[in-house]
Amino acid sequence: MMQMFLKKLLLLPAVMVSMAAAVFAAEELPTERAVDVFVPGKGNPYVSIRIPDVVKAGNSLVAIAEGRYKDTDQGQNDLIVSMSSDGGKKWSAPVVAAKSNGATFNNPCLVYDWKNKQLVLFFQRFPEGAKERDGDLVPGDAKGKCIRNFVCFSKNGKKWTEPRDVTATTKSAQAKLTCSGPNPGVMLSRGPHKGRIVIPFNEGSFNNWHIIAAYSDDGGKTWQLGKPSASGCGVNEVSMAETEEGGLIIVSRAWPPSESARRVAYSADGGESWGEVVPHTALPSPNCQNGLLRYSFAKADSKGGKSRLLFSSPSSRNRTNGIVKMSYDDGKTWPVEKALGPGSFAYSVLTRVKPGVVGILYESDGKIRFTTFSIKWLTSDKQSAPLRRK
Repeated sequence: MMQMFLKKLLLLPAVMVSMAAAVFAAEELPTERAVDVFVPGKGNPYVSIRIPDVVKAGNSLVAIAEGRYKDTDQGQNDLIVSMSSDGGKKWSAPVVAAKSNGATFNNPCLVYDWKNKQLVLFFQRFPEGAKERDGDLVPGDAKGKCIRNFVCFSKNGKKWTEPRDVTATTKSAQAKLTCSGPNPGVMLSRGPHKGRIVIPFNEGSFNNWHIIAAYSDDGGKTWQLGKPSASGCGVNEVSMAETEEGGLIIVSRAWPPSESARRVAYSADGGESWGEVVPHTALPSPNCQNGLLRYSFAKADSKGGKSRLLFSSPSSRNRTNGIVKMSYDDGKTWPVEKALGPGSFAYSVLTRVKPGVVGILYESDGKIRFTTFSIKWLTSDKQSAPLRRK
């Protein structure tokens, strides 16, 4: 196919060749036509903006990230929001969803509650000066130097409720560290737990984490904590998606960073417990968080739809050259892969924009950017253009 395309280009006038090449490049390299969503110092007081998350809420896309006053993970971060009503072409100036006031807010994890038509935002609060590697962090819901879980809500993405401390019902008594996502949570759309909101976590102590989930069956008013996976199973930041039968899959960044394959686990009971956590060699783990999205269900389309699960990640250990993969069997195999484009590509999050179109919010060269690609492009037999390092 590629050879035939190039031969046809040679027969076209020079202007037409240039136009065709431009179209081909635009189709094959989504990141080369990305737009900026969050830029440090541009209309905001932050020296660094990191850890993106994005969901589709009604007709809008809602993006969130950590606005950092210091260029470090625990940098007195606020959580800031930007919105798009045109499918991600233009984005609003950022507004503060949760202001830390000297502490640090980490790991924003959004869910759109389609039943109550509201956004649910989970995150962690680090006390002022606390770091995740500190040896004197206290576990569970204890007083003192404790990492705590908070939740807040919004009907429109612009105004948010005051954060509510839910540590007592969403963090294990023995865990010193807890980390939601960073990736969207899930509101189950099928199965015996339909309507349940589930937030994925890795928790434990530094270098010794397990997978666990918190869930709510009443729209986020009350929360329960499920059972953890085995500890020390090589997990770190986690992403979650719904499976065909109303279960859940978690894909985790591998830990320690020297490990090359991401970890995968399944839940058949709505996040109340998890099966064995195993490495998946088809999913690269270049020391970076990944995106995960349930795009479509086979059983939701009476005309013969397909089960589609999407995954995004950098393809190199220096966090460059983004890729997207697709699975037709709930993440057991990943036969489809395309390059998203060359250059800087770190943390990423996937979202459905409209039928046939997927959006991706990702970190690149100190900014957070957004672009789209089509399912048709992803599944075409055209090969992505060769990656060019910037």
